[in-house]
Amino acid sequence: GVLLQFVILPFLGFLVVKTLQLNKAMGITLLVVTSSPGGSYSNWWCSMFNADLALSVTMTAISTLLSVVTLPLNLLLHASMAYDDNVIASIDWNGLFVSLAIVISAIGLGLLASYHINSHNFNLHANRLGNTSGILLVIFSAVLSNSDADMQIWDRDWKFFVSVAAPCVLGLVVANIITTGIALHRPERVTVSIECVYQNVGIATSVALTMFDGEELAEAMGVPFYYGVVEAVVLSLYCIVAWKAGWTKAPKDVPLWTAIYTSYEIISVEAAEKQDTQTDAATTTTTTDYMACADPAAPTEEESAELVNAAPVRRQTIVNKGPKEPSYIVPPGGAPA
Repeated sequence: GVLLQFVILPFLGFLVVKTLQLNKAMGITLLVVTSSPGGSYSNWWCSMFNADLALSVTMTAISTLLSVVTLPLNLLLHASMAYDDNVIASIDWNGLFVSLAIVISAIGLGLLASYHINSHNFNLHANRLGNTSGILLVIFSAVLSNSDADMQIWDRDWKFFVSVAAPCVLGLVVANIITTGIALHRPERVTVSIECVYQNVGIATSVALTMFDGEELAEAMGVPFYYGVVEAVVLSLYCIVAWKAGWTKAPKDVPLWTAIYTSYEIISVEAAEKQDTQTDAATTTTTTDYMACADPAAPTEEESAELVNAAPVRRQTIVNKGPKEPSYIVPPGGAPA
């Protein structure tokens, strides 16, 4: 997962920027997108299509922590190979680290709250709040990316659409090839592939806001917005195909709505917990019944201790008696045989 997200995908982004000769606003923003940690909505995709949710949450948390180091390094490395020193100097590193700090703090608070507040009701409302915030961020990006009358996102040339979509599509293909080659379990393949290409576009949005203005800002803001659209469409199709191929935990013969609406991972966990509870209860009942049916004449613990202590004395008593006298058979009129 780390290799795919912090080595393969940033390199694919660099290849696209270099091959299509993207300008500074588009190129730098795309490099930030492909170098960013996994987005929190990757957990939602894995949950909705019944991939390995626990693995997804773990990968998102780890990638976010590692991104404090890997994002600046990848951006510095690939931007220096694609552009001149003036472009590197124009990057707002302070804004970049502030964005990372906000993302890490949010994930840390979420994990802390989930650990200390064991409530399904709280988890439900927190999930709804996160979904609402994500939708508002998408709307905000869409408005800013179309703020310039001459830079409407759907009026841009083919280079924009191909360059932004290419890392997502290519990354998904490479992730499936590698995870299949190392023989991961099928739900794990789906999870790792989703985590590889589903990026936290909010960081790129924040960087674009601090680095560019005017026409360049509208052009830069279109990159994370359109990448978000591409990853939503591509991952929807991919997850449906993976479900029908039997790569997820949802049965492939159930209706699509049932597969999406039902969390089979939670059901399996709850079933396992219920089975463990029933096993413990059965074990307790069996032990109680055994104790109730035990031989009432059996010695108590005190009696057993007395028997053990008395045993050496009895053995000594037997030894002191000495051997028995031998038995002789005397035939009539003769000496003993």
